[in-house]
Amino acid sequence: MTITEELLDLKHTNTIGSQLKEIPTALSEYCFPNLFLFKDKHEYKIITVEDETYLTGLSYNNERYIMPLQNLETCSEQYIKILKSLLTDYDCIFPIPEKWLHIFPETEFRREFIDDDSEYIYNREKLAEYPGRKLSKKRNLVKQFLRDYEPNIKLINNCSKPHIIELLELWQSRTYQEMGSSDYQSCIDALKHFEELNLSGALFLAGDEPCGFIMGEAAGESSYVIHFAKGDTTKKGIYQYMFQAYVREFCKDALIINLEQDMGMEGLRKTKRSYQPDLMLHKYRIYSSSL
Repeated sequence: MTITEELLDLKHTNTIGSQLKEIPTALSEYCFPNLFLFKDKHEYKIITVEDETYLTGLSYNNERYIMPLQNLETCSEQYIKILKSLLTDYDCIFPIPEKWLHIFPETEFRREFIDDDSEYIYNREKLAEYPGRKLSKKRNLVKQFLRDYEPNIKLINNCSKPHIIELLELWQSRTYQEMGSSDYQSCIDALKHFEELNLSGALFLAGDEPCGFIMGEAAGESSYVIHFAKGDTTKKGIYQYMFQAYVREFCKDALIINLEQDMGMEGLRKTKRSYQPDLMLHKYRIYSSSL
C-alpha cells in the first residue's frame, strides 16, 4: 500500500476545508481553522492512500493517530476499509464521534475516550440568558460589569486587530502557561489569516478601553465553536459578559455552543464546568483489539 504525505497548509483550505464542512459533527477537530492553527503542535499531515485522503496527527499524550476526512456514515466502503487497515501503522483512529462507533464493533476494536479530550457543549439559550439558580452568579457578574462599565462591541477587522494583540500579550503575561505551550501563537495566526480562514469574532471594550475578545466559527450540527476567548480579568465579570453578549449578538443561527476541551487543565475545567454544560461531547479513540 503506497502512502504519500504532505504537511497541512493553508492551501488545503478549499479542498480539505470543503470536505470537513460536509461532516455532520460539532467536534472542533472537524473545523479546518482548528486544524490549521494547531498544525505545528499536532504535526498534522495529509496522507493519500489509493486516491483517498486522511489526516495524521500527534495527540497531547503522544499517540500517533489517523483521522478520517469524510463522513463515515456516507462514504464508500473502500474509504473505511483503508482507514481500518491504517491501524497497523498508527496507534489509533481519532477523533471519532459516538454516532460512528457502530462502524468499529467492540468485537473487532477497542474503543475509548479520555475526559481531557471531551468538549463542553451548551444550549445557546443557556449562555445567552444564564437561567436558573446554578447560573445566578453569572447573571450577577454581568450586572456588575454593566454597572461599572459602558460596554461596546466591535467586529474584528484590521483596525481592531492591534488591540486584540495587546490583550493577548496581556493575557500571556498573566497566565501560568509558558508561551510555547499556550495557544498564544495559534491566536496570532488566527488574526493573521482571519479572513482566509473565514473566522468571525468581536473585540469588547469597557468604555474606550479594549478588555476582551472572542474568535470562532459556525460548525456542524448547527453549532458555533469558540476557538479563542481572552479577557482582562481586572474587569470583573468580563468573561461572563463576553460569552453572553457574543452568543446573543453573533450566534443567532446556532443551536449549541462548543467551548472545546479543557486538556486536563484544572483551572480551565473548573471554569467550563461552572457554566453548566448540557453535554460532554466525547472523542473516541479506536484501537486494534489485538493491542
